Amino acid sequence: MIRVGLTGGIGSGKSTVARCFLEFGIPVYYADDEAKKLMHSSKVIRKRLVSEFGEAVYEKNELNRQYLASLIFNNPEKLKTINSIVHPEVRNHFKKWIKKQDAPYVIQENAILLENDFRTQFDCIIL
Repeated sequence: MIRVGLTGGIGSGKSTVARCFLEFGIPVYYADDEAKKLMHSSKVIRKRLVSEFGEAVYEKNELNRQYLASLIFNNPEKLKTINSIVHPEVRNHFKKWIKKQDAPYVIQENAILLENDFRTQFDCIIL
């Protein structure tokens, strides 16, 4: 199966292009949406975030996005730490998702595909 990465800046048309692929029956994996879901549901991510940043990361069993944002706002190292926790789980989730697809190729929409090592998992990239 061919794996295609779809990336670009804000307002560049990623979502529009992704919808076009969907209309043609090509499966699209929305990495940002899946990362948000995994931050809520993945026990691995939860355990590592709490270990790294404390219990306040989850409030009433929900991800405390405001708290996380306050941690990383002016701290690139903490952002890097969060990414190092979340990105591997997104990669693993994508690999499992691919196995469930029945198409000649799949698309992953990912705004930060070129800024990290996500690009290594694709056969080609649409920019």
